[in-house]
Amino acid sequence: MKFILRIGLIAGALGWFSVALADVDAAKEVLYEAARDAEKSFEDAYTAAKDAGVAEAFLVEAMTLNYLSTGNMPSLYENLGKLESAIDSLEFGMDKPFHSARQLIGMVASLRAIQAYEANDIETFEKEAVKSYVNSPEYNEAFGLMRLMTEVRQKEVQESAMANLRLPMDLKIASADGETRTLSEWLSGNQAMLLDFWASWCGPCIQLMPELRAKAESLPDQGIFVAAMNTDADDPIGKAKQTREQHNMQVVPWLIEPTERPLSQLLMINSIPRMILVGPEGKVLYNGHPMDPGLKTALAKLDVKI
Repeated sequence: MKFILRIGLIAGALGWFSVALADVDAAKEVLYEAARDAEKSFEDAYTAAKDAGVAEAFLVEAMTLNYLSTGNMPSLYENLGKLESAIDSLEFGMDKPFHSARQLIGMVASLRAIQAYEANDIETFEKEAVKSYVNSPEYNEAFGLMRLMTEVRQKEVQESAMANLRLPMDLKIASADGETRTLSEWLSGNQAMLLDFWASWCGPCIQLMPELRAKAESLPDQGIFVAAMNTDADDPIGKAKQTREQHNMQVVPWLIEPTERPLSQLLMINSIPRMILVGPEGKVLYNGHPMDPGLKTALAKLDVKI
């Protein structure tokens, strides 16, 4: 009788354990679904999963998926250390968020590479990009690391070329109002000139017009000549005038690059918007995106505040 009773108790315990496991699995399933579906409350699912006894590793994994799906990059970066620590406790397979531990390692490396790139830490970027490709080529491609690596290499070539480049300051450049001067004459005794290369078809260029106006209002008093350099192939004068009126940019001189694109070729401009800071002798002091911190650094070397 005692034996039968004992068996009954064990069976009851196993039954309770099975129900508990079922509750945990159900809570985990709801959690992962909410992590990917913006219409579901991830916070509620997370709390329910935690109360149901879902292991910390799976909570961290689900949190990572939620940050990915919502594009919350700052929180995602902060969560990477926890995710790496949870790798040995996670489940992998074709029906799981990650097929293998290596795939997850590759994803983490991809994100660390992007973080390093944004911080201009090229050494760490290269190390993590390699780790990403070796472990998970699909995430390497999905996060565009090949494109970023190409940009890094192109920037190295560009910086090397710019170091010895001197723009022809006797090159004649016309304005949208029909005035023609050499680059030196446009510089007109200032310590440097800041040229914004743009085109009417370039959405980001147009969006940054208020930034260009702000620079044209503040920098001339600090010895920097600021001008827009239109690169439109079709009716550049008309489009420059139209843009000037639409954005109330009368304070900005509107220059037109010659049809042969001599400056764009010398400066290796393959994308716009692009800002170029040039010294009196034609030395290129900055060549990059208008919002890149490098422009502020280059101007600071001239004791100019932006």
